Amino acid sequence: MHEDLLKLALGLYSVGMVHSVLTVLRKKETFFKPAVIATLIGFVCHAASIVIRALEQNGFPFAQRFSFFAALAVLAFLLVYWRYRIASLGVFAFPAIFVMTFAANLAYTSQNAIPEVLRSRWIYIHTPPVILGYVALFIAFSAAVLYLIQERELKLKRVFYNRLPSLEICDDLAYRSLAIGFPLMTLGILSGALWAQQVWGVAWMRDPKMLGVCVTWLVYLLLIHYRLIAGWRGKKAAYLAIVGFAGVLVTFSLSTGLHTFQP
Repeated sequence: MHEDLLKLALGLYSVGMVHSVLTVLRKKETFFKPAVIATLIGFVCHAASIVIRALEQNGFPFAQRFSFFAALAVLAFLLVYWRYRIASLGVFAFPAIFVMTFAANLAYTSQNAIPEVLRSRWIYIHTPPVILGYVALFIAFSAAVLYLIQERELKLKRVFYNRLPSLEICDDLAYRSLAIGFPLMTLGILSGALWAQQVWGVAWMRDPKMLGVCVTWLVYLLLIHYRLIAGWRGKKAAYLAIVGFAGVLVTFSLSTGLHTFQP
């Protein structure tokens, strides 16, 4: 049943995907409200799928990271839209949600057994902060891209479409999301390092995914530093936020080395 619910969620998320494509092509908002309603219903199906899967496995299936990311991205988008009323954020959020849910469907396995290495209390300290942090950094990335688009449109005195937020709102959203995402990412990395030390010893330091995560963390640390110390805002901060999230995409999708147990 949980597999059917996940597929149903994917179908509902496709409405948002179509909205994003048509919005970009037409340069104006296209059936945004139906897309939001479909996404909200999809989230209910998605959450139910995760809960049913957890009950079957007698533990939360945290290893299904694509599914968790997509579900939390929906929740984050709905909260941001409720707070800021930035409909244009859906142009980035809807495709990401659809792609991650599609990846979750592809990676689905009927095996109910949780890998032995994941049967640890550490997983509740490590995985949720990492995924929550990455979702917040995705919102920061989306706000950074919106900032650059709006800044360019204003400079050229034209309009991408009539509901782009102001530069101040984009910058504020990017900073607030970064302020949430970076500490969560840091907590996830530290707890993961302690957990890996117990399981694999110093071998975890040579894991490609861990090395990539550390490099990505340094990029965000640099962004935090320059925003607080040098007063970086606007374009410079936006570019660095985009570079940082590129690192997140690479490391989040990577399943190699010691992380090959993740489906």
